Amino acid sequence: MINFTRALAAEWGAHNIRVNAICPGFFPSKLTAATLAKMGDTLASHAPLNRLGDDEDLKGLCVLLASDAGKHITGQWMAVDGGVSVITGG
Repeated sequence: MINFTRALAAEWGAHNIRVNAICPGFFPSKLTAATLAKMGDTLASHAPLNRLGDDEDLKGLCVLLASDAGKHITGQWMAVDGGVSVITGG
C-alpha cells in the first residue's frame, strides 16, 4: 500500500492531486470486536502509549491532509498506532 501511495502521488501530482496514506493501528470496530474482546488489554499494553486508538485519534491527521496546511504533502504515509510501529520496525 505504501508503494502504491507513492506511485499514485508521483503520477497524479502533475494534476494537482495529492495522495497520502493513513495507516491506523488497532481501533475498536465491527471488524476488530472479537480480537479486542480476547486480546484488547494485551494489544494496548504493547503500545508505547498503552492504549488503543479511539474515534478522536484520526481526525487531526485527516484535517491536516485535507486542508491547505497539507498542500505540499504527497506520497507519504503516517502510522496512527500509538507507537506500535516504532517498536516493531513498521
